[in-house]
Amino acid sequence: MGYLLYLAPTALMIGCLIHAVVTRRYFPWLFIIFILPGVGSLIYLAVEVVPGMVGGRTSSKLASGLRNAADPNRGYRQARRAVEMTGSVDAKRALAEEHIARGRYGDAIALYESALVGQFSEDPALLQGLARARFLAGDGAGAQAALDALKKTDPSFMTADENLLYARALELQGKDQEALAAYRKVAPVFPGQEARCRYAMLLQKVGRADEAQEHFREIVKSLDGAPGHYRRAQREWGNIARAALR
Repeated sequence: MGYLLYLAPTALMIGCLIHAVVTRRYFPWLFIIFILPGVGSLIYLAVEVVPGMVGGRTSSKLASGLRNAADPNRGYRQARRAVEMTGSVDAKRALAEEHIARGRYGDAIALYESALVGQFSEDPALLQGLARARFLAGDGAGAQAALDALKKTDPSFMTADENLLYARALELQGKDQEALAAYRKVAPVFPGQEARCRYAMLLQKVGRADEAQEHFREIVKSLDGAPGHYRRAQREWGNIARAALR
């Protein structure tokens, strides 16, 4: 019996290696199984074998989380491969999002701009992504231009998030009065306290301290009586508001 227990990890590793080769799951699994004897095989089973046998949303989410932890660049490689193979608009958008997640805003902008041609020259989803990438790259004017194009193409895509981004793009350019008007419009309909807090911060910046204090107090008041999960989600804006109160 002891001899069998000794051989079990080796047998498991060999079985996982064979499964990985047969199913063409070469990278990074072969490396992980070899470099982490025993543990690597168990991770492989949990990610690649058990979910296929059990099925279900919970096991799929767990497998996805473990897969991303084991190979955090997997999504990026897949998206890049899709662009290389198909060059489709959807593939470019997916790769652009991977670039944004890694802080490569210039690469994301280039992909979005290359996709916004021909029949897709006014695609709302592409314009949304381009606006966000330009803003994150520090290009307020470029973000505003993309959002102006989006409003002209399909106003229904100007959600609360896009309207907040528009206000922030104006503020980034130093267009404080226009930004205040945009913040004032979006703050009442924005889910959460970010828009109201940014509005209050800009009011304070331009010297309208009393108005800013009123909004900061409203933020604190609304959070004090809110459910715990909402307070946790809005902690950043609550902390800013409390620190700003005199």
